[in-house]
Amino acid sequence: MEITTPDGVTLCYDDSGSGEPAIVFVHGWCCNRRDWRYQVPHFAKDHRVIALDQRGHGDSDKPDQDYGVAGFVDDLAFVVRELGLERPVIVGHSMGGVIAIHFARIHADLTRGIIAVDAPATPLPDALQPAASASIEALKTPAFASVAEGFVRTFMFNADSPPELVDETICGMAVAPQRLMHTALSDILTPGSTPAGEIPVPALYIRAATNYAPEGTQTEYFSGMDCDHVDAAHFLQLEKPNETNAIIERFLAKVTPGAAA
Repeated sequence: MEITTPDGVTLCYDDSGSGEPAIVFVHGWCCNRRDWRYQVPHFAKDHRVIALDQRGHGDSDKPDQDYGVAGFVDDLAFVVRELGLERPVIVGHSMGGVIAIHFARIHADLTRGIIAVDAPATPLPDALQPAASASIEALKTPAFASVAEGFVRTFMFNADSPPELVDETICGMAVAPQRLMHTALSDILTPGSTPAGEIPVPALYIRAATNYAPEGTQTEYFSGMDCDHVDAAHFLQLEKPNETNAIIERFLAKVTPGAAA
């Protein structure tokens, strides 16, 4: 399905199932809605489920522009309103989790809760800042595709990750526009881009085993945010879908009045 934003960008999405609360799945940096392929059919049995390709990603339009969290949040708010979603739960992976946090702070009236799945929402440790800055600069060069592959292999997977998943993910991310790669990554990783403080709706962080921040960082940084863990690398919803789905189900029960615990 397609929807066109006020500035003329066509966004593609899947709309399946029925039931409240609706769930909107938001993918990460340079990814697409297929990253939720183990979640969409599972939750569509009891909920209306939207899986969105953000602008610049997947099957959606890819305008030649700088990309940042604020623009993605605006698009998400537009989609929620236009599709008539009544305070859906927003589930975002990686950059999508950062978007979910900003969305909750700006549009608390549009969501009943958010889940940030291994999102880079807390500041990078000082030791990682030089490598991140170097990667962003290298993404501006003609070698950007190989730079992106190296970045993904280094930071998003580990020795236990299925090789076929690693290769599939890298191939999918490599087709993202170069300008999207470096502008979006720069916006996410700029120190202070996601300020500490309270999230005004129920919020959950699902932490991967490869997360760069020490355990407990997210709950200290975002007061009121709960945290759960999956023993997998960054794409935990693909590596351990059953565990991830069970965590999401518990959160849905928490934010749904009258739901069974």
